[in-house]
Amino acid sequence: MMSWHKLLSSKRFFKDTKKSEGRSAFDRDIQRIIFSSSFRRLSKKTQVHPLVANDNVHTRLSHSLEVAQVGKTLGTALAGRLKKNRPEDFPIHIGKRDVGAIVESACLAHDLGNPPFGHGGEKAMSHWFEVNGNILFGSLDRPHKKDLMFFEGNAQGFRIITQTENHLLQGGLRLTYATLGAFLKYPWSSRTSSTKFGAFITEEKILEDVATELGLIRKQGKDPIWCRHPLAYLVEAADDICYAILDLEDAVDLKILTYEEVEEFLLGIFSKRKKKEIKDSLETDGRSFSVNLARIRGHVFEKAIKNAIDGFIFAYDDIMNGVYPDEYDVFDALDDENSFKPFIKKAKKIAQEKIFNDHKKMEVEIGSYSVFETLLSEFCAATMDYVKSRSPQSSIKWKSEKIIEMMGDHAPNAVNSEYECLRRTIDYIAGMTDNYAVYVANQLKGAGFSGMQRP
Repeated sequence: MMSWHKLLSSKRFFKDTKKSEGRSAFDRDIQRIIFSSSFRRLSKKTQVHPLVANDNVHTRLSHSLEVAQVGKTLGTALAGRLKKNRPEDFPIHIGKRDVGAIVESACLAHDLGNPPFGHGGEKAMSHWFEVNGNILFGSLDRPHKKDLMFFEGNAQGFRIITQTENHLLQGGLRLTYATLGAFLKYPWSSRTSSTKFGAFITEEKILEDVATELGLIRKQGKDPIWCRHPLAYLVEAADDICYAILDLEDAVDLKILTYEEVEEFLLGIFSKRKKKEIKDSLETDGRSFSVNLARIRGHVFEKAIKNAIDGFIFAYDDIMNGVYPDEYDVFDALDDENSFKPFIKKAKKIAQEKIFNDHKKMEVEIGSYSVFETLLSEFCAATMDYVKSRSPQSSIKWKSEKIIEMMGDHAPNAVNSEYECLRRTIDYIAGMTDNYAVYVANQLKGAGFSGMQRP
C-alpha cells in the first residue's frame, strides 16, 4: 500500500529551497503556476468554443481557475475524512488545507499543455503528423517517431512544469513532488502501447524520479507504468464536475441550448423535495437565466463533491494498493443509482450531440487545420534545415534562419539531437494562443494585411 507520508512530499523537484515565512511549500506551488507565462496564455486558449466574441464564455484560464476551486474543496474534504476515519494513515504535520493546496495546484496546471484551439487543435496537429510524419521523421527510430507524431496535452503539460517554464531545462517551475504526482493522470511514457500517456521520452527520467520519490507502485509488465497518485483522481473529478456543468452554461449563453432544457437536466439529479426547494429560490422574470444557473450550480457542485469523496473512500484500499483500474474514476466506485456518474455521462452525450457539432464551432475548428498546416510545415521544415546546416557541407537558408530566431528560448541549439530540436519546435507551436497562431500562420503565408496588429 502507498503511504501518505511519501505521497504528500513537500520536497521540490530538481532543487529544493528553504521554507518561506507565511507560505507552505504547496502554497508556493500555486503561486508559481499562477504567475507563469504558460498559465497567463490560457486566457486566449480555447476551452470548447474557439475565438468566440462572447466574453462570458469560458476560456482555458477561467476553466482552470474554476476546476482549481473545486479541486481545493475536494482535497480539503478528503483530508478531513481521512484524519477522522483513518488517522493512523495520515501524517500529523500535514493539514487539511495542505492537501487542498496540492490538488488546487495540480488543477491549475492540468490544461497547460493544451495547444491552440483545444481538442480541435490536438486533432489538427495529429492529422498533419499522420500525413507528413513518416516522411519528416524518417531518420528517427520508432519510439521517437511515435513520441513526436502523437501529440498528447497531458505529456506536454508535464514537460512545461518540469522542463520549459521559468527554469528552461533546469527543473521548470520546480514544483513539489506531491503536486507533480497529483498532476499525472497517465503515469507512463509514450513508449507504452497506450494512445494516452503522461510523459514524452524527454521526461521519462523525471517521471521515474517522481514515481520513486512518492512511492508510486510500479505495475507488472515490460513497460514502466506506475499507478496513479491518489490525489490525481480528485483532479480528474474536479475537471469532470466543471465541464459537465459549465459547458452547458456556455451553450445557453451562445444560444446552442435553451435555458429550459439545461435547467431540467440539472434539476433531474435531485429528489422532488430538493428540486422544489431549488426552484423556489430561482428568479422568475425570464431574464435571469445566468443567475438561476449559478444558483442551481451550487447545489449540483455540493452533490458532486460529496459523491466524489464517497467514491474515493469506497475505493480507498484499491486506490492505495495501486489496483484501481486506470479507466475508472471515483464516481465508478458507486452504484449508478447513488452516483454522479450517470449525470456526467448524459452531460457528455448532450455536449457530443449538440454542443460540439455547433456550426460556428466547427467552422473555426476546420479552419484551424489550415493554421496548423502552415505552422507545422514551416517551423518543422526550418528546424530540419537547421539540423542539416550543422554539418560542414551545408548552410541554413535565410528564411529558415529567421523562423528559428522567431522561436526565441525554444529555438533548437547545437547540443540538441534531431529529435530534441523537433520536440522544442512543437513546444513553441503548442504554446501559442489561438489568436497568435492565426496571426503567425497568416504572416507566414503572406496573408497578413498591412494594418494587422501583432497580438
